[in-house]
Amino acid sequence: MSLPRPIITFCILALIGGSSMVHAQEELGLTDIPPQSEALFIRALTEAYLGDHEQAVILYTNVLNSRPGEAAVFSALAESYKVLGQQAEALFFASEAVEHDRNVPNYYASLAELQTDLNQPEAAMSTYSALLVLRPRDAEALAALGQLQERSGHFEAALESYEQLIHAAGESLALRLRMEAIHARLGNSDEALHMLERASESYRNEPMVQFRLGIAYRDANRPADAISVLQRYLTLEPGDVEGTLLLAELLEDQGQSDRAEVLRNGLNGPSSSEEQLRRAALLYERADEDPEAAAEARQILESLADDADASVDVLMLLGSLAFSNKDFGIAAEVLGRAVELDPRKQGMWEQAAAARLYVGNAEGAIELAEEGLILFPGSVSLYRVAAYGYANVDRPRKGIAMIAHALEILETEQPENLSDRTKLLSLKGLLHDKLREHHLADSAFEAALVFDPENALILNNYAYILSERNERLQEALEMAVEANELDADNAYFLDTLGWVYFKLGRLNEAAEAIEQAIAVDDMFALLYEHLGDVYSAQGRTQLARTAWSRSLELDPGNENVQEKLGSH
Repeated sequence: MSLPRPIITFCILALIGGSSMVHAQEELGLTDIPPQSEALFIRALTEAYLGDHEQAVILYTNVLNSRPGEAAVFSALAESYKVLGQQAEALFFASEAVEHDRNVPNYYASLAELQTDLNQPEAAMSTYSALLVLRPRDAEALAALGQLQERSGHFEAALESYEQLIHAAGESLALRLRMEAIHARLGNSDEALHMLERASESYRNEPMVQFRLGIAYRDANRPADAISVLQRYLTLEPGDVEGTLLLAELLEDQGQSDRAEVLRNGLNGPSSSEEQLRRAALLYERADEDPEAAAEARQILESLADDADASVDVLMLLGSLAFSNKDFGIAAEVLGRAVELDPRKQGMWEQAAAARLYVGNAEGAIELAEEGLILFPGSVSLYRVAAYGYANVDRPRKGIAMIAHALEILETEQPENLSDRTKLLSLKGLLHDKLREHHLADSAFEAALVFDPENALILNNYAYILSERNERLQEALEMAVEANELDADNAYFLDTLGWVYFKLGRLNEAAEAIEQAIAVDDMFALLYEHLGDVYSAQGRTQLARTAWSRSLELDPGNENVQEKLGSH
C-alpha cells in the first residue's frame, strides 16, 4: 500500500537532504520540531517507505512522546497501522490527525476511507462532506461520497454529488447511466430519460447509449424521437438485427409500412453460419432434457465461436452451455467477449462474472461485476458475485458492504426472494466470522435459518465455524448431522461432521466421517489435513503423516501442514 503523497515527498526529500527538508516539514504541518524529533520522524518515514511498518510505528510513537499533538505524526501512524491490518488503531490515529489539524484535506480523505472500510457509512459521509468544504472539486471525494450516499439509501444526495462530480471532472458515461438508474428507482421517469439524453449528446458514437435511449423514447410514447435515435444507432451498428426489427416495428406503428418492409428485407439472407446458429439455438432449447442435443449444439457453437467476428448470440449460447456444464474457463472467456460486443443483456454479465469467480479470477470477477452494476444497479446476482470476490481477495469489509446493498434491494424490491436472501446472509456470516465479529456472524446465520431452516449448506457452514471456535459444539453437531441427512454423500458436509466429532473428542466417529468424505472426493486438501489431525490424536502417527503428506501434495503451500509433518 502506498504512502500519502506528502509523506512520500517528505521521505524523498529527507533522503536527499539539504534545505529542502524545511519545506517538506512545513508541507507536513511539522513546525518548530527539535532536531532530535525531526531525525526520528525521518527515520520512521523511511522505515514505512521501505515497508517495515512495525518499526515505523515504534518510531512514530517515540516522536509523539516528545511532540504530542502533531497531526502529521498521527496521520503517518494511521497509515502504518492500516498497512498492518490493525484497522481500529488506524481509525483512532486518523481521527486524531483531523482533530489536531482541520485544514488538511488528505487527513479527511484517509479518515473517510477507514470509516468506509469499517462499515461506518454515516461517519464516512460526514468526513467526506467536511473534506469537500476545503476542496470542493475533489473528484475522488465526490465519487466516494456519492457511492456511500447511494448505498445508504440517500438517493437524492447521491444524485447531487454525482452532478457535482461531473462539473468537477467532466462528462462521464458511467455516471450518467448510474444517475439514470437512480432516477428510475425513484420513479423520476422524466429525469431518468434526461440522463440518457445527456449521455447520448456526449457519447454520440456509443451504440449502447443510442439503443437504450431509443427504447426509452419508445416506452415514453415518443415514437418520432425513438425512430430518429434508432436510425442513428443503425449507422453505428448497421448489421444489428434487434435494432433493425425494433425500428421497423416503430415505423409500421406510425403508418410507414413500406419503409418497415424495406428494413426487414434488407436484413442479410441466411448464410450457412446463420443456418448453423439457428440449428444450434433449436438444439439449445432441448439441452436440459437431451444431452445429445446439448452436445451437438455445443459442437456447432464452438466452431462458430472460433471466428473472431462471432456474433453475440453465438457467444451467449456457448457461454450458457459451458456454464451449465461447469466448464467455467470457457464460459468466462466467451461470455467476456459477449458483454464487450453487446452489454445490454444483464444475464450475460451475471454469468460472465460468476464464471470468472469459479475459475479463481476473483479480481476479474469483481471488476466485471462492478462494471455490470453501472448498467444494472438492481442486480442482486452481481452484488453477490462481487461480495464473494471480495471474500476471496481478503477484503471482507467490502464484501459485507456489497451484501448489505443486495439485501436492501431484496427487501424493498424482491421480498419474496428468500433463496438469494439466505445465500447472502450465509456469506455475511462467514465474513463477519473471518473478522472475528462472532456475534454478528451468528446473527447472520440464524437469520438465514429463519428464512430456510432446512438449508443444508447454511447448517453445514454454521456448524463448521462453531466447531472452529470450539463453541456450542453439541448444537454444531446437531446441525452437521441434519446437513448430512438433507444432502447425503456430500464430501464437505461429511468433513464438517467429522470435524465436529473431533472437537468433541469422539475420535473414532470423526475418523469414520472424514474417511467417508475422502471416498466421495479425494482431491480436497483440507480433508486429508483433518484426517491427519484425527489420526494424530488417536496416536496413529504413521497414518497421520501419510494423510498430511497427501494434503501437502494437493496444496503445496500449506505452511500449517508443513509444520505438522515437521513435528511428527
